[in-house]
Amino acid sequence: MPKTECPTTRRAELFVRSDLPRPSRERRAAVEERLGQLQRRGVLDGFETTTWRKRVPVEGDEPRPERDRYNEFAEWASETGACLAPSFDTRLCYSTETGEKRTELVLPVLCLAVYEDGELAQVAPVGAGGQTRSIDAFLAELADGGTRTAVDAATVTTAN
Repeated sequence: MPKTECPTTRRAELFVRSDLPRPSRERRAAVEERLGQLQRRGVLDGFETTTWRKRVPVEGDEPRPERDRYNEFAEWASETGACLAPSFDTRLCYSTETGEKRTELVLPVLCLAVYEDGELAQVAPVGAGGQTRSIDAFLAELADGGTRTAVDAATVTTAN
């Protein structure tokens, strides 16, 4: 059941790949600027940027924070009727570490997570009902003072 009260705290975390080409670095800077504007307006209490790898093994004993975040996002998506694909994907990749093929989780170039009162409330980009909601669409909605669940997402492009 959706919350009807305003959250006490709302913070955002922007996840970015560590090896961004120039256009993606510019895109990152633009998103960070918009997050800063939302923070200055009081829409967000704060935000941070976290760097993650392009891909990580799906299985393994080695702790991987990216895998933990994906699991958190996947649980949220399951509970809200959202879909993380195609932004998050798995592929059979060649491991330079072991010399063998393994299934790896490929992470998006940019991903935004919003937490309300410490609980994950939104991930973007995200799909629902055959439509995809971009980071830009979600930030525009925050700027307008509202948020919708992933299931209510508007049709947008998957450019991020």
